Amino acid sequence: MTMRGRMSGRRFGLAWTIALAMMAGTMIAAPAAAQSGGRYALIVQGASGEPQYATQHRAWLDSLAAILRDRFGYEPSAVTIVAEQPRDGETRATAENVRAAIVRLTASLASSDQLLIVLIGHGTSQGQDAKFNLIGPDLSVAEWKALLAPIKATLAVVDTTSGSYPYLAGLAAPGRVVITATNSFAQQFHTVFPDAFVRALTDTDADQDKDGRISLLEAFTHASRLVREYYEQRGTMATETAVIDDTGDGKGRLATAESPSGSPAALWYLDAPKVATSSDPELQTLLTRQQALTNQVDELRRRRATMTEEAFTREFEALLGDLAEVSREIRRRSGN
Repeated sequence: MTMRGRMSGRRFGLAWTIALAMMAGTMIAAPAAAQSGGRYALIVQGASGEPQYATQHRAWLDSLAAILRDRFGYEPSAVTIVAEQPRDGETRATAENVRAAIVRLTASLASSDQLLIVLIGHGTSQGQDAKFNLIGPDLSVAEWKALLAPIKATLAVVDTTSGSYPYLAGLAAPGRVVITATNSFAQQFHTVFPDAFVRALTDTDADQDKDGRISLLEAFTHASRLVREYYEQRGTMATETAVIDDTGDGKGRLATAESPSGSPAALWYLDAPKVATSSDPELQTLLTRQQALTNQVDELRRRRATMTEEAFTREFEALLGDLAEVSREIRRRSGN
């Protein structure tokens, strides 16, 4: 397999999709999850202002928490909830309680862990600053930035609220994913992005590369499409356009823009990867080798920005060749 010239993100995605197709059917069984660190989430439902919003926001929170626990296998204790009307095990949505939750997570999480923070509710922005509405004093972008700075874990922040755009530049950092429901200071109306984002996490159509998993980038892209369709179906002008930053420059990009290959959002999965197993020792060796090669491809994608295109293409071709060979041998030995 030879890939002449510069490999675009689209061509990379196509090549990787072909590789995944070659691997299809070779995963014999997958009862065990393999991950280098733990998966944690902090969901904050802020002040709603009106009963109708309180009900809606709570429903989104409950759906998201259930998806994380039931679909993606998060331990119940790993999902921290700060809510307007807290239930058992939750705390009230005040600035003090948000700070306490983040301080606790900062102290307990390691660099091998990943933390997803999702904000649901209302937000306001004025100039370069924005605030996420809480009960009592709100938290500004600058305060959020200071709170998140000490976190060692790989971090993703999804601000689904109105007036969230300033959080994009304010919270952007290398290796961090930041998603906001709006892409300008003028977009300050109630958003439907939180509903679309939650739906995207369980919609198989969101799995663009058909690897059986949904990355944050795929969820963002699919949710953006659902938001666009929402306004088109009603014949009204869209009052929100979500943006994502995973390069650390704080500029962000739309779902319609081509994403750089190996971007953090494309490699961020909410579920833990599965490890195939077999009672046949030789087949198990092949399955372990296949998983190792897949991990090497992911690592190569992470390093792409630091490599020349020639070096990246050379390593990528070699890995895909090895994957194809191992996958063929797995099929032969398993009788597929």
